[in-house]
Amino acid sequence: MTRLMLKLLILTLLSSGLVSAKSTKEEKVEKNLIEYVKRAINVNKDFKLKDIRIKQAKELAKLPGWKVYFLDIDLEVTKKKKEIMTVHDKIFSNGTFIVRDFVNIINKGSLKDKMAPDLDESFYKKDHLLYGNEDAKMKIVAFSDPICPFCQTYMPKLLKAAKENPDKIALYYYHFPLTMLHKEAPTIIKATLVAEKQGVKNVVEKVYAAKFAMDIDDDKKILKAFNKALGTKITEKDINNQKILVHYSEDLEAAGKMMIGGTPTIYVDGKKDYSRSKYKEIIKK
Repeated sequence: MTRLMLKLLILTLLSSGLVSAKSTKEEKVEKNLIEYVKRAINVNKDFKLKDIRIKQAKELAKLPGWKVYFLDIDLEVTKKKKEIMTVHDKIFSNGTFIVRDFVNIINKGSLKDKMAPDLDESFYKKDHLLYGNEDAKMKIVAFSDPICPFCQTYMPKLLKAAKENPDKIALYYYHFPLTMLHKEAPTIIKATLVAEKQGVKNVVEKVYAAKFAMDIDDDKKILKAFNKALGTKITEKDINNQKILVHYSEDLEAAGKMMIGGTPTIYVDGKKDYSRSKYKEIIKK
């Protein structure tokens, strides 16, 4: 679910900006918050609102008394009965008022854009452990796009650090293609998954080293370049294998749950690392 689609689906969410709540007790606050969002939300005819849940709430250090609430919003696709899709949003409340965002009047920065939920244990999956031991001192989860220029510069350093320090870093990797910017990303990622299943060593590392940047969506041409760079023989049939498609979809879903909109996005021990450099601290010790 892209940000654009989310905005279209939740066009009028909290449009009034402020709303009075009835109680300061957390349970009552959350109940009122959900009820208000249910009334305020507006979806188009292709969707029906099924449920809204508060996935997580976090206190705001710079705004005492205020919390950010992370919401899971279930929508039924009306043209496909019983098919449920979940979108995600975040809002703020101090128990008396609910607001959609806070904007810094000095730098015009959005507080909402800086808010991220914490990871839970479900993201530490064995099939996503790229390097390191499961019981390493630091658990890092990376969401990355192998075509993203910043990722191509950053990820090789993180991969090298994790590879060389298995007792200090457990690196879990999730694919997150920025499809609006990098047309070839989905195909490159699926080919990467196939190569991993075929037993090719250090596939992700090799993909970043290849620095693909083709700006095309022709699977044949992309696979030709991929196979030449990695010495593989992956076909269109291979990348459309059901297991590959499921893995690819699960990675996208994981990124959606964490409301990720850019790459690389890095989490260290469950917390988003905005600096993307905390891994350097552990390898120095």
